Amino acid sequence: MQVRLTVLPVAFALVLGSALFAACGGAEKPAPAPASATPAAPKAPLVQKAEVADWCPEHGVPESICTRCNTSLVPTFQAKHDWCKEHSLPESQCFACHPELEAKFKSMAPKSSG
Repeated sequence: MQVRLTVLPVAFALVLGSALFAACGGAEKPAPAPASATPAAPKAPLVQKAEVADWCPEHGVPESICTRCNTSLVPTFQAKHDWCKEHSLPESQCFACHPELEAKFKSMAPKSSG
């Protein structure tokens, strides 16, 4: 009788495990959704996004980093050791010391639409 009570729970566990395994690992995979012959045209946004030009036309750099228009930015550039003492500008914007930067910033300038 002792053997039968030990085998019964093990047999039950094997049967239950087999049933769960068979149910979860089904051989059939769901069919992929049929692809549309023509892709849907993109929908227009409900609200048009406002384009804001972040550009300082007087100094040729993005307005958000223009230290000549916004002197409160100066300490930030100085703290990052990005400062040209000779020209009182960030080194990363000093066209006198780094003429190659002028072409870089001109390429970033917004294109005029007129």
